[in-house]
Amino acid sequence: MPELNGLRPHGLNLGLIEGAPLLHVPDPDYVVTRHPAWFDFTGPRAEVQHWQALLPLMLWDSHLLQVDSVFTVQRGRHFDLNPGAVPLTIQSHADRHGRLQEVDVRDTGEFHVPDQDLPALTVFCTAISAKIDAIMAGATHQRRIPRRRARRLERAARHVLSAYQRTHADYGVWEVEADELHLDYVIALEALLISPSDKDNEGIANNFRSRAAALFLTPAEQDKTEALVSRAYKARSTYVHGDVIKDQTEQEKLKELRALRHLTLQVILRWLILTPSDTDDLAPLLDAAARGTGREEHIDQPLRAFFATAPPRTRPADITTA
Repeated sequence: MPELNGLRPHGLNLGLIEGAPLLHVPDPDYVVTRHPAWFDFTGPRAEVQHWQALLPLMLWDSHLLQVDSVFTVQRGRHFDLNPGAVPLTIQSHADRHGRLQEVDVRDTGEFHVPDQDLPALTVFCTAISAKIDAIMAGATHQRRIPRRRARRLERAARHVLSAYQRTHADYGVWEVEADELHLDYVIALEALLISPSDKDNEGIANNFRSRAAALFLTPAEQDKTEALVSRAYKARSTYVHGDVIKDQTEQEKLKELRALRHLTLQVILRWLILTPSDTDDLAPLLDAAARGTGREEHIDQPLRAFFATAPPRTRPADITTA
């Protein structure tokens, strides 16, 4: 790539992507062209192609992680580097003569991992990626539960990534999109918490709340989770039925959306830690735990063990260090 810089008019200064984390997906079915495919919008969104690599990073740190740049590269044949593809900020500084100079600097965003955290990040991502791989291996299984479980995990990840790409700051989304992002998070939660054994719509709302709460270890976090999930599910029903979510100011709505985002990440993480990769289903274990049966063996011990050996950057409030 460095040798190609300057061969095209207005080519991209490759120094702007120095040090950037790059994920690449080989596509053996991609049709090789002699010229850039400027309007090639076929296929899924770019970040969705990388969900199995991006999801562990999102679960490691709740700071916003987004795909900002997409490059098309065919080794030895063709490259498509758009100068506008890298998000930039302009910084001003005085040169040695005191004259003000402006330079383009790559915008690094909110998500950052310092060098000292890389070993812990490696341990966490290795553990979570192994669990993702085990679940996704069920996509071709003959039994219904492993196949559906793999689809549900991918669906949850896609909706969370879609919401992330439209969240421009910790408390910042376009007001006209806030309800749709809310729906994305609720769909992700439903994908993981609603069991294939649930019959029609009977008791789904109650199961949704109780299973989410059962993933947390302390009564305080369980109550907090159940209340948030109840509000989220009610708002979801209001929105999809064509009504307007009322009784919330814009600031209250953004605060609730942020809380829902953090909860969704925690549910996905705990679901990955606990869910079996064989033909068993997690939902009956959560239902039993909600009734006070088998909780220590099937929920509390596995969660404490995982967070002790491969914790995310911020330890959850219900996980003690003891």
